[in-house]
Amino acid sequence: MPLTLRYVARSNVGLIREGNEDSGYAGPYLLAVADGMGGHAAGEVASRAAIEELVATENVPTDDPLEALSTAIDTANDRIRELISEDPSREGMGTTVTAMLWTGSTLGLGHIGDSRAYLLRGEHIFQLSHDHTFVQSLVDEGKITEEEADVHPARSLILKALQGQGVVEPDLTTIDIEPGDRVLVCSDGLSGVVSDDTLAETLHSIQGLDDVADELVRLALAGGAPDNVTLIVADVVETEEPRSPDETAEAYIVGAAAGDQPPGKERPHRGRTATALRALLGAEEKPPDPEDLEALRYAPRPPSKYRWVRRVALLIIIVVIGWGGLSLANNWVSSQYYVGQSDGEVAIYQGLSQELGPIRLSELHDIPGGLPVDALPALYREQVDGTIAADSIQDAEQIVMTLRRQACDSAAEDEQSDDTSTSSTRSPDESETESEPTSQPEQTRGTDRSPRPRATVEEQAEAEPDGWESTGADLDCTGTL
Repeated sequence: MPLTLRYVARSNVGLIREGNEDSGYAGPYLLAVADGMGGHAAGEVASRAAIEELVATENVPTDDPLEALSTAIDTANDRIRELISEDPSREGMGTTVTAMLWTGSTLGLGHIGDSRAYLLRGEHIFQLSHDHTFVQSLVDEGKITEEEADVHPARSLILKALQGQGVVEPDLTTIDIEPGDRVLVCSDGLSGVVSDDTLAETLHSIQGLDDVADELVRLALAGGAPDNVTLIVADVVETEEPRSPDETAEAYIVGAAAGDQPPGKERPHRGRTATALRALLGAEEKPPDPEDLEALRYAPRPPSKYRWVRRVALLIIIVVIGWGGLSLANNWVSSQYYVGQSDGEVAIYQGLSQELGPIRLSELHDIPGGLPVDALPALYREQVDGTIAADSIQDAEQIVMTLRRQACDSAAEDEQSDDTSTSSTRSPDESETESEPTSQPEQTRGTDRSPRPRATVEEQAEAEPDGWESTGADLDCTGTL
């Protein structure tokens, strides 16, 4: 018998964040979640833009869902680049994307970032996506276990996301589907709080789609919900007749993409095509109020992921000191490390990044050198500005190495782009006088890029966005090959 999808979507701001930067879409052929990031409300702009581009895939033939998803994700990345160029204050915004395209017998999966896709078959749950995070890279290398990754202080450090920069390389996979399968697509606001075992038990024990979606949101809230929570649950069921392309379909649009829709009041929108639903997304946009924009510009930034854990730690320190355990508290603080910046250079600190009144709880441990903060891609500059917690000094050094690789990859891409631009603008006379022209091999997806030194200080100063001052330090890519 033909198969079809039944689905439901939910999005909740959580208990810590001030706004919802997640966006989600669930339709007859597309299930997609985007987790936006970036200050000044830019995260919601990025996630919404990604969903808008993905919705268009419901209109394309389903014989090659992976190509459709790859194209949509590339287009979303280009759109984010345009949005940043239109408003430079959005520099640093980005979004994850986890999207599944239904063909009638299989699901194509396109994924970048740390949102997740799961498959429940019987009582067993399978994670279909692979986290693009620092801690997952440690798991892949055998340095830590999955259990250690769940509580690692740097678990929120993302290595890949849509940022409007460079070449996008999403994971693309085809999933074979059986009747009775249940699919979950969610942001890390759910998977980062609720364990896989609990997800499996909940998805298996509660049959109704609305009931299971509501219970998953409740579990995330009960676990503290430090981040926005967005999820889609879809059942694969047998049907008498396959869905007609002209049949009126329902689709859920949730989170930032839904505008002012109250959380917990998600309702399906009805429309014949994805184009109509895409128009609905655009129709919900409202002209910004100048006073609102001014208030937003000077509003405090929302707390970073899991910042509440550090606040609890500070409270524990206060209590311990009150009990006379000053030595114990000092030893614990001294065992903590984080990565931040010092005079424009990436640096390793010992202690906690917070202050206890006039008392600083950290001291500079090391400046590795050769890694200016302004050499990092915008997403990583923002994370360093907010500090990145480490589990040990070795862990902090590994984080620095990861940041250095990102900076060197970005420098290589910038130089390659400059070389291409220079070559394309060269006059015919200049081309004829070139003695032995050399050609750059065409860069392909998945090809290793050899890092090259960054441009001169003067060239950097011309290219830097407003608000960034060059430190004059050179990027050292030695050892990143």
